[in-house]
Amino acid sequence: MNPEISLSKGLNRFYAKVYAIFGVGLAISALSAYLCSTVFLNQFLNTMNNMTFMFLWIFEIVLVLVMGRQAFKNPALTLAGFLVYSLLNGVTLTVTLLTYDFGTVTTAFISSAATFLSMAAIGVFVKRDLSVVGRTAMSFLIGVLILMIVNMFMASSTLDYFISFVLILIFSGLTAYDNQRIRTLYFEHQAENDFGLASFMALQLYLDFINLFLAFVRIFARD
Repeated sequence: MNPEISLSKGLNRFYAKVYAIFGVGLAISALSAYLCSTVFLNQFLNTMNNMTFMFLWIFEIVLVLVMGRQAFKNPALTLAGFLVYSLLNGVTLTVTLLTYDFGTVTTAFISSAATFLSMAAIGVFVKRDLSVVGRTAMSFLIGVLILMIVNMFMASSTLDYFISFVLILIFSGLTAYDNQRIRTLYFEHQAENDFGLASFMALQLYLDFINLFLAFVRIFARD
């Protein structure tokens, strides 16, 4: 078989693996958010408070850090961590579902899905190196996180609105970059713990999509 054809098929399988894991993660989050906002609503309201929310948020950050370190060493742990993260994030997303009306959430989901797919296509098919885009987006993200902390004390709705638009630009760029990064990492680590690597890249795509969704929710809620 032609080596180029073999590499192409292997890359397509790797993309399929990443997106399959990504899709499972989104499905788990959607299911857990739905159950918490309907079937287990009373239990959710009785247990969810600021302290619980903060604990879950910190635990999710720890999971992301652990998955980053274990992607090559322990693929099974990386996948398990991603699934647990998706479940917990679905629980925390319930707060969003209960805060905003169904129309706002639906419009935000459609908008984030369209943005994500468009930028993913750019990342997959554009040949130009998007590393600069990724580095720039991460630099801006640090600045935005600082602004978000400041706004916790200012409570400015105008600043929050501005931050939401900037976050859409940032995670649009990261979506394109991460999709190109899948190809880059595949060629760098062919058949070397690719399952753990696929799980870790699925996590990156998941974070891109969820943050796009939350930014769109805040924008449409204001409108």
